[in-house]
Amino acid sequence: MLCKQAFNLVHRSTVSDIIGERLTLPAVEALRNSSACSMVDIQAVLGHVKSCDNHFGYAEISKVSPLVFGWNGNAIESFIRQLDKAKLPATQQMPSSQFATPMITAIDYVNENVNGHPSLIHGGMTTIIANSTTSLLAAINAPRDAQVVLQTLNMDYRKPIRTGSFIKIHAWLYQKQESKYKAALQIYSLNDAILVEAASELVVSQ
Repeated sequence: MLCKQAFNLVHRSTVSDIIGERLTLPAVEALRNSSACSMVDIQAVLGHVKSCDNHFGYAEISKVSPLVFGWNGNAIESFIRQLDKAKLPATQQMPSSQFATPMITAIDYVNENVNGHPSLIHGGMTTIIANSTTSLLAAINAPRDAQVVLQTLNMDYRKPIRTGSFIKIHAWLYQKQESKYKAALQIYSLNDAILVEAASELVVSQ
């Protein structure tokens, strides 16, 4: 019964349905109308660097890449309100002015094909989302033809992430030490409940 239910979920929405619904989300509308951020061309960013440990592999299943918006320094003031919910030391750090684009926000669809249990995302796929998003942010700020490699990633799973739903992801860089970028990430529901926190260190070299 559970297997049948999980199988049926895969066919609940078409790609065009997902894309159409995403564009109507208040969170997406707010990002598109903000003067403090602009949409990121993921393929252009990945073409800017030589290599990037960025696996939007789950998008090959759903064929829907996330919408990503890059923030300038004006985002910092509004972001402060989120930090009182943080538990990891890294996620209590502010985005750093050392970077031209210190933070990105992504709106992603959690495809039904990445179930761990029926209707819940597999923990490994959550790791992929965190890895992909922080690596993409590092690549945005990396020199041309740099190599971006994930060195460490720590995850704190706060609440389950349901498949067949949209999530909001904040990722930011809070420190640069020579070739090492330190990043933090929070995954939210669209009701602004924190689902996952993560901290990563990435090596950016040429």
